[in-house]
Amino acid sequence: MNKKNKGFTLVELLVVIGILGILMGALFPAISSAMVKANLSACGMRGRNLFVAITAANTEREALGLGNCWPQEAQENADENDKIAKQGTPDALTYFKYLFDTDNFGKETWKPYVSGIDIGVLAGAGVPVAAKPDQLQSKNILWTVLSNVSDELDDVLPVLVSRNLDDSKLVVSGTYSGDSQDIELGKVNATPFGNKAFVCIRKGGAVITQTSKYATTGIIYNRQSFTIPTLDHPPKYLRPEAK
Repeated sequence: MNKKNKGFTLVELLVVIGILGILMGALFPAISSAMVKANLSACGMRGRNLFVAITAANTEREALGLGNCWPQEAQENADENDKIAKQGTPDALTYFKYLFDTDNFGKETWKPYVSGIDIGVLAGAGVPVAAKPDQLQSKNILWTVLSNVSDELDDVLPVLVSRNLDDSKLVVSGTYSGDSQDIELGKVNATPFGNKAFVCIRKGGAVITQTSKYATTGIIYNRQSFTIPTLDHPPKYLRPEAK
């Protein structure tokens, strides 16, 4: 008696593959959206941890009569060991190298300004972590950072912004009336998030993680009007790219 072979025919296999393809196509947007949200949350937490560490360092330095740890223009009367104040920070890479004292990593002279965090807070969502602090490069930094932060600046100003957000629309002088303008994403840098989402950390400590439809000045500044005071060294945004 002949036994019939049991198994899938070519047609049945093609049908199954077709069904799987349809299911994957239907689920992909949901999976992609979930991944973006997870990366937004993770980067927001890293930015918050970085902000808290800088704020803690600022509190220590204030008690000693020293300036804050945000990037600054060079100061003539700065302490000779205070690189952030003495040498100035023309770009984000220079600033974060000073902040983490990467040039002295592994040496007895290593004295980072911040504690309780590592350079991993600078990366995420497609921005790779530097293998070692002394190997930090612009490609390892996801943040654009505000320079010359002072007490006079309003708390709604973002001091850390994901580098895919076009910082040219952010206010650094004059008066903001509370109006809302669209801000382009992915124009300067594709990572992190491309044109899909952005993260920013406000001077007051609030963390903003939003998708592209909310990439507006109104959302970033919470529709609050304010005026940037006249300062000897006005604030500006420092991108990760070396200049």
